[in-house]
Amino acid sequence: MVWIYRLIFLFFFLFSCSKQSQIPEDLILARVGTSIITIQDFIRRSEYTIRPDYCRQDNYIHKKIILNSLISEKITALEYDKLTNTVKDEDFDYFLKGRREQAMRQLYFAKEFHSEVDISEKEQKEAFKLANKKVEVQFLNLPDLEIVNKIKKLDSQNVPIDSIHKVLWGGVAPIRKITWFDREQEEIHEAIFNKKIKKGEMLGPYKTEDNTFVLMKIKGWTNALQITESAKERLWQDVHERLVENKAKKAYLFWVKDLMSNKKMNLNPEVFYNYAEKAADYFFSMDSLKRNMLNQVLWDDQEFNENIFILDENDISNDDVILDYNGETWTVEKLNNLLKSHPFVFRKRKMKRSEFSEQLRYAIADLVRDIEITKQCYLEGYDNDWSVKLNADMWQDVSKSKKYLSNIKSRNKAITNQNQWLEYMNPKIDSLQNIYSEKIEINMDAFEKIRLTTTDMMVIQRGVPYPILVPSFPIVTSDNRLDYGTRSD
Repeated sequence: MVWIYRLIFLFFFLFSCSKQSQIPEDLILARVGTSIITIQDFIRRSEYTIRPDYCRQDNYIHKKIILNSLISEKITALEYDKLTNTVKDEDFDYFLKGRREQAMRQLYFAKEFHSEVDISEKEQKEAFKLANKKVEVQFLNLPDLEIVNKIKKLDSQNVPIDSIHKVLWGGVAPIRKITWFDREQEEIHEAIFNKKIKKGEMLGPYKTEDNTFVLMKIKGWTNALQITESAKERLWQDVHERLVENKAKKAYLFWVKDLMSNKKMNLNPEVFYNYAEKAADYFFSMDSLKRNMLNQVLWDDQEFNENIFILDENDISNDDVILDYNGETWTVEKLNNLLKSHPFVFRKRKMKRSEFSEQLRYAIADLVRDIEITKQCYLEGYDNDWSVKLNADMWQDVSKSKKYLSNIKSRNKAITNQNQWLEYMNPKIDSLQNIYSEKIEINMDAFEKIRLTTTDMMVIQRGVPYPILVPSFPIVTSDNRLDYGTRSD
């Protein structure tokens, strides 16, 4: 679990100590005209999406199919540019702007905070001792401090927590087993993994993001043993990464707090609650992101429509003023325009309808925060960094390729499954590879050193406007021959 997060977090962008406008040559796996495929692109597009059966393994033949597929995606994007009936897509331009700015914010965090963290050996050793610990707790989630105080008094009188839960809600109090790596609130994590905790101790209250309070009763704990040296080394590395992440996040949140100090947002209650009611209708009728991903097919563009909902004039007037931010009036139209490139991000993934207006308020506040962070990124030139540009280019090429392939499929209604599609496309791709051969350059030495996992994963990020990390794997060709292009050193 930890290694997956590390892959997402550290390798979402390959970053160096300072911003660069030119991509380092040793990171380039292939060039297709002016388009570039990096080594990391190859790995992410292979491992962070579900590959088809015909290229799911790590053997040399399957790796060549993967490379062929990524190169073919670039070629079909170039072919799309030749079409005379291409129409400017304003919605996609907003999407691309949002992707670019999300990349800038993530890169800013990586370079300005994550890469600057230093962990002492003493700190690492102390954390390493706790890393195998699994603490079992019973907990109560309570609406206010008055009830919290009553329950703490009952606990001091040795009233069992299960009895309290039974009176309030029925049944026994829920139990959780929490490891050092679980992502609890900082104060909860520190309390649970305190050397002085005792069995039967009541911890809390701890205020949550949704303004409730948690009390926890320690039931006990276990310590797993790492037997082999390789397991110990892996755990040591995992602990280091978590410490770096926590320190970086803490410094970043302090910086954000300072950035947002003295900035004020005032909602217009009448318009806001009307907007919230209409938005809730839409939100609770939407298919979940998970269902969207599971239902993806070759020519769907689900990864280009993530989490976006915008109320139109039939729902609420665009001219209505929904809020005031730092003395600037925001109409519903202004909010809608911002949402085109920064969809709402809700802090709670699961919520009741009664909670929606409060969570919407948080989502708007987080949108405002991201706008201010993005301004800082532009000021410091993060929009010119090669990794940001390359990420935007990848999404743009994927969109063009999908549109090109969709045009082909719309003219061939008899194609109804993947095998038929590949039988049709393989010779077409072979022909295009020959046409573009002189514009294709492959670093075979770098290619042959790449090793892939064979585990199916669909990797998404939490807490960002665009959660899908990389586009779906391009099902364009199953050919494993690399008999085109030139070889670079």
